[in-house]
Amino acid sequence: MALQQCRTSLLRSRQAVRALVPCARSYATTTAATETPESFKISESSKESKTPAPRWSQTPAGMKASLPMDFAKNPKNKVWAVNNDPARLDQMYERLLGQGGSKMLPEELKWLAVTHKSFDQGRRGFNDRLALLGRMALDMEATKHILSKPASSTQAEDAKLAPVDNLHEHNPRDVLGKEQLSALARSVGLDNTVRWKPRQVDNLESSGVEVVLTGAVMAIVGAISLQHGGAVASQVIRERIMARIPKK
Repeated sequence: MALQQCRTSLLRSRQAVRALVPCARSYATTTAATETPESFKISESSKESKTPAPRWSQTPAGMKASLPMDFAKNPKNKVWAVNNDPARLDQMYERLLGQGGSKMLPEELKWLAVTHKSFDQGRRGFNDRLALLGRMALDMEATKHILSKPASSTQAEDAKLAPVDNLHEHNPRDVLGKEQLSALARSVGLDNTVRWKPRQVDNLESSGVEVVLTGAVMAIVGAISLQHGGAVASQVIRERIMARIPKK
């Protein structure tokens, strides 16, 4: 009895397989297994169009919202144009760093150093971390400059330690502070190349333009330190920044 049931089940299975054979044959193709079907091939034009553009030139597609959220109380404050010309940017680097200064940094890093976090909501990157690195290098060179001056007092027991007392009277920020760096930035045209969005387009001073320009100078120094090392950054600070700041 059990053997009869097994034979019946086996017969039904064979009939089901035979019914599926035509369906399986309908999916067979004459294309070789190693050849890509024409419908899946990518044309050369589409490959070129998918080449990603530099991040500095446009907002990344994955960071765009489906609805605009940049509402402003005054519509005039939304109208603000920034530099997108690489030639103008290179001219600024040449004036700041000297001949060949535009070639000291890669293209993406050159734009990142002059991009403030207020520009495009920071979606194209911004220079805060580069500015922190540059600020440390500037403070170091300013401290060396203060210690290189003759001692203001002779109360130190060791004559070699006497210049340390100069730090009680002078601060590194007095040598390379916001006023000095922002004035230098304007003299080389950095105010026309820095990318930022002021809070009030008709009042840049209250929007913090000095802070933005100072941060851009520090970020450029930080980028040079990151790309070429501390020795090159120190030389740039001494020869291209401190040497051009009026002595008090």
